[in-house]
Amino acid sequence: MKKGVYLLITVLIFSSCKQSEKQKETEKPESKPEQIEIKKETVNSDSIKKHDTFNEAIAVAADNLKTFIPKDYEAINVAKGDLNLDEFNDVILVLRKSTEETTSNYNENKPDKRPLLILLGQKNNTYKLAFKNDNAVYCIDCGGVFGDPFTGISIKKGFFSIEHGISGGHHWENISTFKYNKAKENWFLYKDHYLNYVLNSDTSDNAEALVVDVDKLKTVKDFGEISFQNFNIYNEEGY
Repeated sequence: MKKGVYLLITVLIFSSCKQSEKQKETEKPESKPEQIEIKKETVNSDSIKKHDTFNEAIAVAADNLKTFIPKDYEAINVAKGDLNLDEFNDVILVLRKSTEETTSNYNENKPDKRPLLILLGQKNNTYKLAFKNDNAVYCIDCGGVFGDPFTGISIKKGFFSIEHGISGGHHWENISTFKYNKAKENWFLYKDHYLNYVLNSDTSDNAEALVVDVDKLKTVKDFGEISFQNFNIYNEEGY
């Protein structure tokens, strides 16, 4: 009798353990699906091709000049001198689009133009805009693989010159000079001088590395009267 009772108790305990194990299995949480890590690609600014520039943007401290620089533009050249033969100092300001190093595309006829402003000095130490020309200065990539062709502005008593040139692989320079006309209160193309250089075949010690093979000097007799605002360097003849 006692053996029968012990056997019954043993069966009940075994059955209870089995049921408990099954319950634990059903309560066990489902395994989570494998996590896939998605990496976001970031654009490295250093990998963006930039055009070589004549001049990084320069800081214009004078408030009387800052007003002439529109949003999204920067100054790359400031030249001072007497442009209209009066007693006040005048300024030529050359601007560039702040994105031109990556957005100008001369090859597809989409150059970022560089405005040139003639600013006349006034009695109250301010400046007055006389003329603005978007086609007087070459774009940053107008020199192709040889770099930015713009090299600067020079002013001398009623005259100013816009200077361009390349000195890598292909060597040339071009200076367009304008003269002030008091009667017409305007500047007109006075001369246009183009020089092309080639390697010197003379290899002697004192010989120059480069020699001029093209020297074209054009004056008013060649191109007639061209006002500054009508000058267009993108055209072969400059107008």
